[in-house]
Amino acid sequence: MKHQYDVNKEENEIFEKAKSKMTEYLKSEYKGIQEISYYDDYFIDPTGGVTVEGYLNGDKTKKFDGLYDPVNDKIGSSSVDAEEKF
Repeated sequence: MKHQYDVNKEENEIFEKAKSKMTEYLKSEYKGIQEISYYDDYFIDPTGGVTVEGYLNGDKTKKFDGLYDPVNDKIGSSSVDAEEKF
């Protein structure tokens, strides 16, 4: 049973890192981001990438998702319902 606990703890740490990187990414690349809400669900693909999803500024219609690449420590692909900074 300890093995399962260790796996879950490690996954949670990776998910928290993914959310942190997504927050940095959203605030640096998009305008008008005051609040970022994350869904508790996440997916870790076979290559280790972590998919994070949520919504912006308390509006559940303003969704985003992104794939965190832990090897390169950055957000790779993403889809964000917000205006980009230029």
